[in-house]
Amino acid sequence: MKRFPLLVVLLAIVASGCRAEVRVLLDVAEDGSGTLATEIGVDQQLSDLIDQVAGDTDTIISGLDLGLDGTSNTRVEGDLTVYETTVTFSDVESVQEVAAGNFTSFTLELTDEGTSLEATLDIAGELDLAQFPLDPNAIDAETLEALIIVSLPGDPADHNADEVLEDGRFVWTIPLDSDLYLFANTLYPKSGFPSGLVSVLALSVGLALAVWLAALRREKKADGVHRPAPEPPRIEPPSAESPETPFFDIEH
Repeated sequence: MKRFPLLVVLLAIVASGCRAEVRVLLDVAEDGSGTLATEIGVDQQLSDLIDQVAGDTDTIISGLDLGLDGTSNTRVEGDLTVYETTVTFSDVESVQEVAAGNFTSFTLELTDEGTSLEATLDIAGELDLAQFPLDPNAIDAETLEALIIVSLPGDPADHNADEVLEDGRFVWTIPLDSDLYLFANTLYPKSGFPSGLVSVLALSVGLALAVWLAALRREKKADGVHRPAPEPPRIEPPSAESPETPFFDIEH
């Protein structure tokens, strides 16, 4: 964070009742690509003070080296004007180089099971706050808020974040009087059907098969009942006329 000179200006004038926000936002996709952004938000009172002390606020903040050589953008968020610089990276190796300008150390690993992040940040050591007659403990979140917000692929697992947002992003508050060690691990959801669902599907298939076999048996039985029996051979009855000569003659 050696490239954060504006933070010195902010610390020097927070006693005036102004409000400022500093955010470092890391967004990593499952393939290792993503973005790293630095945001500085100032309210109108702080902007007026910078204009009086150092010159045009837009020119000064836009010209700052924030450790990122990327795309700059300005937007209004509530009562703050936010100055953002964003860098896009294509893989894990690239983000290591990009993060070097904002973190004392930085390690990001992606595996088949999830993601692992470890990093350190030392605002107090790099800015040497002892040279300023200002007690960092006297600064509250209503005056100056400094955050690191990280989005990693997978479901949150082990971490030391101060907060996990509903969308799974990790949030750390940057201390102004000590270094910050942060880590976060995520796990990918397991693929395949749940065992309970497999059991239900197997039972359904078994029942359907049993019903089909029973219907087949009933159909065959019905065919056997209604099939006509073969007709016996026809026997002609004897003639009704009496023979001229008896079958046997006693006299002969």
